[in-house]
Amino acid sequence: MNILMIAGGLALVLAGAAAAYAFGSRQPPASGAATVNVTLGGVAGQKGALMGAICNKDSFLKDCQYFAVQPAIAGNVLKFPGVAPGSYAVMVYHDENVNGKLDKSASGMPLEGWGFSRNARGHYGPPAFDDARIEIKAGANDIALDMVY
Repeated sequence: MNILMIAGGLALVLAGAAAAYAFGSRQPPASGAATVNVTLGGVAGQKGALMGAICNKDSFLKDCQYFAVQPAIAGNVLKFPGVAPGSYAVMVYHDENVNGKLDKSASGMPLEGWGFSRNARGHYGPPAFDDARIEIKAGANDIALDMVY
């Protein structure tokens, strides 16, 4: 496993988010008691869209519960209202050309930015859920992660 698998898994999860939730939408109606604000460091430019997902252990790198999609020009903070408190991981990518996927070079290396909570990085593949795990509590939760390009 390698960085290509990170890119592939992240793109698959978040491409579904892009298709399901247009710019300005977040996720299904808010029912949780927490709001999560994810500040993205190192976003390269204001083209395209920033896409994010919050996943529990069972849905990590699969079908996540919460999504946020916004034009990159709108800023570098993704907001997730209505999150149920618990243990989660955050995944994001910068879809610069808004084609709904994480673009890769001919050798398979990501051409667009991506990141995980706690700045988790996998060794020859995606990080483990526990490496990216954060605890979300009722109320406001502010986290930051750095994009990798």
